[in-house]
Amino acid sequence: MSTKQTEDLMYNIVMELEETGLKKQFYAQLDKMQTQSKHKHKEVGERWEYAIRKIRTKHAKSDKRATKKRRRNSKDEE
Repeated sequence: MSTKQTEDLMYNIVMELEETGLKKQFYAQLDKMQTQSKHKHKEVGERWEYAIRKIRTKHAKSDKRATKKRRRNSKDEE
């Protein structure tokens, strides 16, 4: 049974996923976690928190790389 806190957490995650467009990556991460024994005994809310943190980190790193690449390309054009 979900608690109010878990429901709020999951709602906030769903809203963030819709805003950022990372829904596909989030659910892929959850699927990946199903096969990993370290996540076997976690509650749903804990798994969702872990997955969203992981996706945020990956997304932030890819954004930084893209920004650096754009900067390099613009310098080369000058």
